[in-house]
Amino acid sequence: MAVGMIFAALAFGAATLVEVNVMKTVVEPAPRGQCLLQVYNLADSDVKLSIPGSNLFSQPIKSYEDPQAYQHLELGGHNKTITVGINHNGHFHECRETFTEQKAYSLVLHSKTSGIVCQLATDNILKSEKMEAYLRFINTRSEAVNVTMAGVDFYIPADYGISPNKSVERKEYTSVRCTSGSQDFSINLGLLDSGASYTVILKGGSGDIIPQKMEDVKANNVHIAWQIPQYALMTAGEVMFSIPGIEFSYSQAPANMKSLLQAGWLLTVAFGNVIVLIVAEGAGLDQWMEFLLFAGLLVAVCIIFSIMAYFYTYVDPGELDKLFPDKTVNEDEDDLKKDQTDDTMYLNSIEKSTNM
Repeated sequence: MAVGMIFAALAFGAATLVEVNVMKTVVEPAPRGQCLLQVYNLADSDVKLSIPGSNLFSQPIKSYEDPQAYQHLELGGHNKTITVGINHNGHFHECRETFTEQKAYSLVLHSKTSGIVCQLATDNILKSEKMEAYLRFINTRSEAVNVTMAGVDFYIPADYGISPNKSVERKEYTSVRCTSGSQDFSINLGLLDSGASYTVILKGGSGDIIPQKMEDVKANNVHIAWQIPQYALMTAGEVMFSIPGIEFSYSQAPANMKSLLQAGWLLTVAFGNVIVLIVAEGAGLDQWMEFLLFAGLLVAVCIIFSIMAYFYTYVDPGELDKLFPDKTVNEDEDDLKKDQTDDTMYLNSIEKSTNM
């Protein structure tokens, strides 16, 4: 039984490792009173942001670099209008944007002759249930662009226009058709992987379009086959724990208490399910923390059980039945003998009557 507990603990340990790797590709939604924010610097040089009451984005943001991970912006309520300060080439600019709690945003910065211009775009951080990829475009060109790929059409306005997020099929897109004005272009977007969310910056002059792909949400990178070790370990643990446990409770119980001990065994299963329910619903732990907690509890119980088993004195089931005979069986045997005696006496009386 102790070996079964160890296998079950290993199964929860394997589940913890898988869950941790899965969570690396997931962007957790912001809690109440906060929102998520990332910054795209499409200006011609580095910028530095300052947000009142916050030290977010304290480092300079390079031009056209992949945005940093989403940052949690404190709002202190359902929504809030914030003045963002931007330092660009020694000049200070401000932009006022309104943020709503529990949403994700991209702040897109680009430069004009008058200074820095801000655009606030709402992001999609949820993964596609159809194992597709989400995609949007930002058009830095002076002409609007139409993009068609896998039956999905995108219209991107000119001068830093932003298209809506749309889901597209997971595959390699090496030749995507684009139309701008009266010209046709073909761009290579590479692999758009399942579960990811991409932003493609369209650059270039009137004679070409140069795409730059950025990843807002990482693609799924944990194969479903990683569940097999968990099921194998859990099945082995169940076989090595349940069957010996049921056999132990049956063989070590007196004849008149075997049913009671079996019921007690099933009752412990019910109590275990209640503990799982309390931890899952009431503890407020992340999934990987729950798995780690169950693995730790199994190891602790395994140690305690091993110590108890070491000092336990096993009883021979045959001797146990002699010490505690099943009264129900004895009563049934007495009733059977009495019935046989009554039948014999009845047959003897019939035989005597016949002889007379």
